[in-house]
Amino acid sequence: MKQTNQMWKLDLLEAKFEELPPRYPHTKKLLFALKHKNKLAKKLPTSKEDAQEEIKKLKTLYFEQKYHAAYTKLEKEVKKFIKQKKAPEVFESDDFLSQLITAKLIKCLGSTVLLSKQLKTDPPEFIQENVRKYIVDKSSPFNPSQFFVQYCQNSKEVNNYCSNLWNSKSVKSIVGDIEWSFKMVRGNLSKQDFEERKKQTGAPVNEDVGVSGDENSSEESSDEPENEEQLSAFDGLVAASDQEDDNTDEGLDPNINYNEVTDEEPSEDESEGSSSDSDSADDFFEEEPPKKKSKGSLDDEYNLPELAQGYYSGGSDDESDDVDNDEVVKSITQQRKNRRGQRARQKIWAQKYGKEAKHIVQKRQQIQSEREIRQREYEERQRKRELKAQMLAEKQQPTGANTEPLGERKSRPSTVTPPAEDKKIHPSWEAKKLAEEKLKNVKFQGKKITFD
Repeated sequence: MKQTNQMWKLDLLEAKFEELPPRYPHTKKLLFALKHKNKLAKKLPTSKEDAQEEIKKLKTLYFEQKYHAAYTKLEKEVKKFIKQKKAPEVFESDDFLSQLITAKLIKCLGSTVLLSKQLKTDPPEFIQENVRKYIVDKSSPFNPSQFFVQYCQNSKEVNNYCSNLWNSKSVKSIVGDIEWSFKMVRGNLSKQDFEERKKQTGAPVNEDVGVSGDENSSEESSDEPENEEQLSAFDGLVAASDQEDDNTDEGLDPNINYNEVTDEEPSEDESEGSSSDSDSADDFFEEEPPKKKSKGSLDDEYNLPELAQGYYSGGSDDESDDVDNDEVVKSITQQRKNRRGQRARQKIWAQKYGKEAKHIVQKRQQIQSEREIRQREYEERQRKRELKAQMLAEKQQPTGANTEPLGERKSRPSTVTPPAEDKKIHPSWEAKKLAEEKLKNVKFQGKKITFD
């Protein structure tokens, strides 16, 4: 069975009957359109009691969807984390994982929905019965307090692992999306809530509607066409101002019989002919650029006055069924192109890569600090050198010891040492010397031979 996401309807009912601040910017336009009788007003409850009953049903339905999607995503991410990092043995139990995830979701509810003691003791009725039981029953293992006492208080290993799990970047991102989806179901969002969400995602909340309004997009397709019955309810929502009426009256064509022009709305049977469900209705409320009239439009050609209930020509009935080509529907449903202008892009580039970018400023400060450190080290070395040279100069100064007069030098008697007497050589040495001298004086006694 296909599920339609009509969070816009819940927002419109709460803004109209309970006077709560709207979640989406287009809700203000719809509130203004409700002042004129149109199809959308006919489909809304007339009394406050009926509206509160429908609000309760819608909140119950949406909370059940958001809670189921949150449990599925968180369970998938927890199992992925356990595969990447070895976990204690208790994490192998499916019951433990169920208690762990449920306790975390209840803790998220405590920070987003259960904001007072009264709500913590008596949770809102749109929360499903089993979750309300876990919140109230402090002895339940699914309650965050009891879960901590049972598993984390006496086991430092489990406590540290759970802390690392909830502080991981991927899990924290999913928990942030879950908390925002619970806030969207709760309603009554303040400017601070939108600013915190903008800081968390880095994008305006109006562009981030798909995160909070389409949690079950992973399970069901979102490529189906818009419900024609829903779109036809917005035909002729914008009424012309008094000034526009005055301007158009001056340019009426005398050749046209305006009595033949009717402002009757097509029947509901015609508008409900080909309806289909939509899984991405939250995208309906994104901001759109101002409406531009086409050059060849019928209004420009004849300059007809705009009617409070919208203009319908007296043509064939098939034209009223073509809701997709209706200008009012197009102006509300078309998605705004959020491309920034040239100066805005230049400013962003300067913030990221210009001289005032954070990383460039930090690098410049780092270079400056290193330069100052080197300068101080150089000055310290120079001071030590000067101190050492000063101490050395003080040591080399004359002490005056060499300026004292010297005494007369005493003459010493000359002592000439007689030459030592030659000692007699050993007879064997003397015989050896004589033999060598005889060999030197031997004459050549050979015979010279010549060859012819």
